[in-house]
Amino acid sequence: MMHEAIPTDEIKTRTKTPGEVYEGIAFTFCKAATLILLTGRFALPVAAGATAIFYILAYRAGKNDTRCILKKPLLIAALWSMVSVVSLFLILHPLWPK
Repeated sequence: MMHEAIPTDEIKTRTKTPGEVYEGIAFTFCKAATLILLTGRFALPVAAGATAIFYILAYRAGKNDTRCILKKPLLIAALWSMVSVVSLFLILHPLWPK
C-alpha cells in the first residue's frame, strides 16, 4: 500500500518542549530495555536482525536515504546483518557439542 507524501508547505511544525524531548529519549530506552528483557542474551542478534529487515523493507518501499550516519538503507542492512550473524555465532558456539 503506497501513501502519498504530504507537501512540505502543508506540514505544520512546532518546537518540542524539553519535557517532550526527554520523554522521547526515555521512550527509546524503554523500547530497548523491553527488548533486552524479552530476549536476554540474544538481544543483540535479535535487534540487529530486526534492524536489517526493517531497513530492507524501507528500501523496498522507496526509502533511499536515512537519518543513520551510513545514509544508505542497504549498506546499513548489510552491516547489521553481519552483526546479527556474528553475535549469534559467538553466543551459540560454546553450546555446540565437542
